Amino acid sequence: MEKLRYHKKLSLLHLKQIINLRVVCSYLMRFILFFLIFIANTDLVLSKEYASEIFYKIRTETISEAKSIGSYSKGCLSGAEYLPNHSLHYEALKPSRNRFWGHPNLINYIKNISKEVFEIHGNGLILGDLSMPRGGPMPYGHKSHQTGLDVDIYFEKKPDLTMERYELETFKTRSVLSPNQREINENIWSDYHYNLLKIAASDEMVTRVFVNPLIKKKMCIRAGEIDDTDWLKKIRPWAGHYKHFHVRLRCPTDSELCINQAEVNNSSGCGSELDYWMQKDKLFESNSTKIRKWMLLSDLPKSCKKIAME
Repeated sequence: MEKLRYHKKLSLLHLKQIINLRVVCSYLMRFILFFLIFIANTDLVLSKEYASEIFYKIRTETISEAKSIGSYSKGCLSGAEYLPNHSLHYEALKPSRNRFWGHPNLINYIKNISKEVFEIHGNGLILGDLSMPRGGPMPYGHKSHQTGLDVDIYFEKKPDLTMERYELETFKTRSVLSPNQREINENIWSDYHYNLLKIAASDEMVTRVFVNPLIKKKMCIRAGEIDDTDWLKKIRPWAGHYKHFHVRLRCPTDSELCINQAEVNNSSGCGSELDYWMQKDKLFESNSTKIRKWMLLSDLPKSCKKIAME
């Protein structure tokens, strides 16, 4: 009889434990289900949001190792370095854009060539955009500049004095083309601009320097006069680019997911290629400001999603 009572008590205890366990499991399953739904909804929101809007909202860099990922027009950047504000050798326009981040290779390149230009010509550089804190597509202004390896440099010389914040936001740069945009403005162009482009292109990390086709033609004529054409292959014609030139570095050796643009050929580029650009309908305006808004996070390399979420 006592054994029977003992077994009954034991069975009731087990039953209570089983019920409690089921309750706990029920809550646990609900939590797991809720968590999965939350993650799925987050991914769904991210997957439907334009990549440019996602990366634009991120104001800080990742703390991971510096890596350029993907291609120049479809990629991102981890471990970006910020270009310091105000320098004797350069000033960067429109700081409110927060586009002065780059791979350390680009930051070092800017510091080095701006110092060289200052030492030779006595003035510093005025810079445009680099990349956003984690690279990626921008909501306006560029299709490239996504991997921290591109920078715009203006033909305008840096003023002698340190520029105030409002000056950096409102400073107007000049075109080196004539008002009719059919020739170089000889009242502005000088040997300084020729030397500036040569210094910019001479670094071994540089793969291309984009300039207006009329500027390329001017460079070809001058280089031919002084027999100095070996380096001209890096100077590439592209629509627009009459107030600034665009420097592009090759992928860093330790960025295994970075995709290089094909190497330029060994010709000076002063022949048929230049003739082709001189005949293009849109010689003086670039379509780079027409951003591919439809690019989603899922269109970028897989690593870019992790970088956007860090």
